Parts: sequence; C-alpha cells; structure tokens
Amino acid sequence: MSGDRLRPVAAHETDGIPRALDLGMRTGFGDDRLSVGALKIYTDGGMMARTAALTSPYEGLDHTGQLQDDPEILTNLIVDGHLAGWQLAVHAIGDRAADVALDALDRAQRLRPRPEARHRIEHAGLIRPDQLPRFARLGVSAVVQPNFLRYFGDDYASIMGVERAPWLYRGRAFLDHGIALVGSSDRPVADGSPLRAVQFMVERASTSGQVIGPDEGITVDEALHAYTVAGAHACHWEDSLGSLTPGKRADLVVLGDDPRRVDTSRIGDIEVVETYVDGRPRRPRV
Repeated sequence: MSGDRLRPVAAHETDGIPRALDLGMRTGFGDDRLSVGALKIYTDGGMMARTAALTSPYEGLDHTGQLQDDPEILTNLIVDGHLAGWQLAVHAIGDRAADVALDALDRAQRLRPRPEARHRIEHAGLIRPDQLPRFARLGVSAVVQPNFLRYFGDDYASIMGVERAPWLYRGRAFLDHGIALVGSSDRPVADGSPLRAVQFMVERASTSGQVIGPDEGITVDEALHAYTVAGAHACHWEDSLGSLTPGKRADLVVLGDDPRRVDTSRIGDIEVVETYVDGRPRRPRV
C-alpha cells in the first residue's frame, strides 16, 4: 500500500491517528491468502537515474540526487503511518534518504513506541558506517536487492567512487551490527532469481567479474537465511512461512544441488527441480 493513500480520518482525538485508511485497514488486515502488508513510502529515486539522494555528489557529477519531497513532509507521512498502526517499508536508496528515514522512524518510535512494528528500509542501497548503529538501535530491517549489483554493479561502483562503492547493498556490516538482513528482488527491475542473488551475496561479483565491497560478503547459510527465515519475519509471517517446520505451510522447492556444497560461482545456475505450495507439487504452465 502506498503512503500517499493515507488521508485524514475522524478518529477520536485521544487516538492520536491523524491519517489512515477507511475501515481501519492496516498491516495484517486479511487472511493467510490475501492480506495487507507494509505501507510503502518513497523518500528518493534510484541509482540508475542518478536520483537516489546522497550526502555527497555522484562521482563526476555536480548533484546529489533528490528527495521525493521536503524532508519534513516525508517525516510527517512516516510518523503518521506509524501512529496509524502500519508496518512501514520506507524506500531509501541513497544515504541522505536513509538519514531522513531513520530520523523519521526515530521520531515515530519516541512518540508512540511500537518495537513489534518491524519497520523496514527498502533497498538501503548506500549506507554509511555511521548509519549502521542507528539501524540497530531502531530495530529497522535492511531489505536489499543483491541482483542490482550483480547486473548494474559496474555502473553503481563507478558513480559512487572508490570510498563509497564498498557501502553499496551491504551484507556483512548489517549482520555484524545485529541488523536483520532481508533478501529481495524488486522484480522486474532486476532478475527475480533468489539463487543468483544468494551467489552475489557470497562472492560480491558483478556479471563482468568486478568484486564490489568484498568485505561485505556473507556465507551461503546467511544468504539463504536472508531469503527464507528473515524474509518471513520481516513480513510478520514467521508462524507459517520461512522454514521447514511442523505446523508451517509446506511452500518449498527441491533443488538439483546443494548451494552450500557447490562452488560459489555455480549457485545461481542450480536447477529448481520441483516446486511445492501447501505441500502440493505445482507444475510450471506451458
């Protein structure tokens, strides 16, 4: 659900809900087949268009991207979404946008503490070292798209320069700071294959072979966790999805090889032999 759909509501003055949706719809409304997820709020643009909001100019350019609106307007929207009971998925790719998002989430949690909200920063494309402790303190998840760097990493690294390139779509730094690392695709912007993303999270190599931020590489088990257990937890689905556990839905795939045993460069090409939904095999449509 997009944040711009919120509107003023006739809530009781003591409810402290300035904007919401009709019927009180918010995160979790629905059932196990169709439900309302997080409220998406955009704070900046993207790396490819050079509109991700940075604190320092793009390499070779004289601008720093742009925010979607005045920072105070963005902050008020994030705070209002939090007050209305939503889980927030705040799109922030550049480090300046991440500052706006973290400042707003900090204000929201101080106004009405909701530690169980599991707010997320979607993309977290360029995160400075000093921002990592703030993620951890606020309990904010980093929802990253490793395939962005796999396919567009050469371009991203060049426009960030030598100092900032290692901060792109981090892995190890998030985990070492106790920040929940969640794997995502942003399909169709990038390839939706989680196995190719897992491969990148481990080796940090673009399709040209350039290694981008090698110190941010993580283990295969940690990457698989990001795409299973961590993903379910980020969506409040950990009671039914994310692991092969009695009582959970048997949504799973059978792989033609073990990603933990093959050479890292082969992980992305492992065949998906079978797909099961609710424990029942699903055949691909011809």
